[in-house]
Amino acid sequence: MRKQASTNRPKRYEYVPPLSSWYVSPSDFCAERLGPGKVNALRLQQLHPDFYKVAVSDESAPQDFDFSNRFDATASQFDKDVDFVEWLYGITKLRRELVQQAHGNVLEAAVGTGRNSEFYDLRRITSLTLQDQSEEMLKFAKAKWRETHPAYEHCRFIHGSALEPLPRPAREKMSAPQDEGYDTIIATMSLCSTPGPSLFLRSLAGHLSVGDVAAHDDGSEREPARILLLEHGRSYYSLLNYVLDQTAPAHAQQHGCWWNRDIGKIAEESGLEVISTKRKHFGTTWALELGLPAEAKGVKRQKWLQDSRQKIAAMQADVAEAHVRWEERMRKQEEARRKEEALETWRREQREQMKPKEA
Repeated sequence: MRKQASTNRPKRYEYVPPLSSWYVSPSDFCAERLGPGKVNALRLQQLHPDFYKVAVSDESAPQDFDFSNRFDATASQFDKDVDFVEWLYGITKLRRELVQQAHGNVLEAAVGTGRNSEFYDLRRITSLTLQDQSEEMLKFAKAKWRETHPAYEHCRFIHGSALEPLPRPAREKMSAPQDEGYDTIIATMSLCSTPGPSLFLRSLAGHLSVGDVAAHDDGSEREPARILLLEHGRSYYSLLNYVLDQTAPAHAQQHGCWWNRDIGKIAEESGLEVISTKRKHFGTTWALELGLPAEAKGVKRQKWLQDSRQKIAAMQADVAEAHVRWEERMRKQEEARRKEEALETWRREQREQMKPKEA
């Protein structure tokens, strides 16, 4: 007689590294041939003691679920967690190379704790605007900037979402309509933590200078207006992507970062012109240069901006609805867990009472 399969499904566990292992953990999985990303807990802890397990529901949060509020809690430890790893894997060098391209009126979106502050070449910059949705992160960014560039006066900080309209560059004099936009927009390690990342890029593009090449106040030509990105996401390799996919929901819930996003696809879906793409670390680190598409210039610009705002508003409504559904699901699961624990406690007490008493 065939033995019936158990109807009690075990909890599904996913294993997530701490924040300091962003660029290490997938390689550890592959190097040790751990394969699918769900392995024996004892074996995993022997290989990497910093790993821990997070029990997740059968229905994980959707990809566009907004966990960005996690950064308020991690702000004080953020730099300590990632400093050494970013230096070791060359991320610090990539940040420097990217940021030193900034020129004119500069916006850095999702500035975080200001990890790029020391790399700006202020001789090439007219004004600098640093924005972040996390108030705690922005506090550290302010302190870091004032320590690094105490004499620079043309820097301001904005607390808010980059999906919302942002102030135009802080300049005393605007010589032409295209000067109302930014010449360079920087975003590093930001697409992983925003809902609707392709719309995030469209929103940023709406703040770029209109012309490909704008003029300085003195009439001299300046470099084209661009968005410069340094991001992390999917790899060239299917096995590494599988590991990222398996660990992404729990990692996002813990750290606010969806580390399995396809950065190339996001850039394509944004509708922006992809000028250049460079990848490192098995393809998981992306450096991109984006520009305005033809339909975002000239007489078509207002229609393009209006279309972007409508799509962003629809996405935000969907995210808010997803939050309500997911929180309700988590509440019901927590209630079920508590009932199960209470029932198990009662059963244990009954078993103790049924044991024969010693003479």
